[in-house]
Amino acid sequence: SAPAKEHPFPSPVSWGFSQHAPFSAVYDHDKRSVYLMTQRLKRHPYLALFDGADPNATTADRLSTTVPTQALYFLNDPFVHAKSMKWARRLLTHAPDEKNRIELAWQQSMGRLPGNDELLEANEFLAAYRVELKSNGLDDLETRALAAYLRSLFGSNEFLHVD
Repeated sequence: SAPAKEHPFPSPVSWGFSQHAPFSAVYDHDKRSVYLMTQRLKRHPYLALFDGADPNATTADRLSTTVPTQALYFLNDPFVHAKSMKWARRLLTHAPDEKNRIELAWQQSMGRLPGNDELLEANEFLAAYRVELKSNGLDDLETRALAAYLRSLFGSNEFLHVD
């Protein structure tokens, strides 16, 4: 559970909205998208990326599409980076070795253990990513490499779509 925070909305004293100056804002938070504030005149950028329904329509439908920007979101967005780093730190704390960390990540994200090929690919990815991080002079190689691998799980079809 996330720590309680004060709501991000402006004080009613500061409201000066009119027909020609409508309310328009995006509030950052780390809650599920069902809790996003919805404005009638402007779609939230996150929901626009994933083809959210038109907020101006009374019975809006969401078109089913998959575009590259949706996949790139899981590799590049700061929110996803923060969550993958948090998850990587938790895995490093709870799993004694790389094999156990990979298996735990798969169990938590996909609800199953990885196959032998998936385990081998994960090991190869982590080794190559650590080399790349080290050549760029970065520290905390284990956490950063594991977080990058976790982002690839976030972006996988198996994670996004339930069969």
